[in-house]
Amino acid sequence: MARDFSAVGAAGSTTSATGSASGSPGSGLFGLPKWVLAMIAAAVAFVVVIAVVVLTSGGSESSTDDGADAIRAAHGPTTTIDGVPAGYTRDQAGAQTAAVNFTQANGQAYAGRIDAQRLKDVAVAAEPTPALTEVLDVSSERQETERGTVNGVPMIVTVENFSQDSATVSVWGMGVSQSRVSQDSDKVGILAIYSTTTVTMVWENDDWKAKDWSYKSGPTLEEAQFPADESSLAKQAADGFYAFYVN
Repeated sequence: MARDFSAVGAAGSTTSATGSASGSPGSGLFGLPKWVLAMIAAAVAFVVVIAVVVLTSGGSESSTDDGADAIRAAHGPTTTIDGVPAGYTRDQAGAQTAAVNFTQANGQAYAGRIDAQRLKDVAVAAEPTPALTEVLDVSSERQETERGTVNGVPMIVTVENFSQDSATVSVWGMGVSQSRVSQDSDKVGILAIYSTTTVTMVWENDDWKAKDWSYKSGPTLEEAQFPADESSLAKQAADGFYAFYVN
């Protein structure tokens, strides 16, 4: 004898109608429970965030096998090659940024933290002046030691002249060193020295390269309070800029 399913069908029909009633607190769009809709919305939001991250990062790695690391700044650098910044815009801001970074990079070469030959290859013009060549020779083949740390800090940067092909940039800065007072002591001393470095930059191979260099001590902070008219410190200084570590 065939079974009678009429009662079961009627009960199921009644339950379905009740569960899908409009405005019921347990259902939402398309009759799906609200907790299901919430999970779908969260999943969609997650996918959107991932897509934005991939698109803004360009989908590429930040470093390559040739020692170059990608960075982004308004006027450069756009990369560092074995610790040497490179890639600047062909304008005054790009030239002054390149000059500041070159003075610091030379200090790093002198400390043995980056290779002076690599600095020449990346950031020096094809025909540097004898003055710059001598500076680079002093910084060549040096080894990093644990005797202390020396860092150059730019403070006032002025552009003495500029064209699309060359620029002369003056950097008044402070060299700060930290070292032990003696080999047998754990006590350290801090020394600060003020100096002015003038770098001539030229546009070669689609980038700013250092061609000439001059250096002189001072002025100290007290001496610089009221600079003489002929001093580079009396000229309009560059607007504020970011300085960041490249390790």
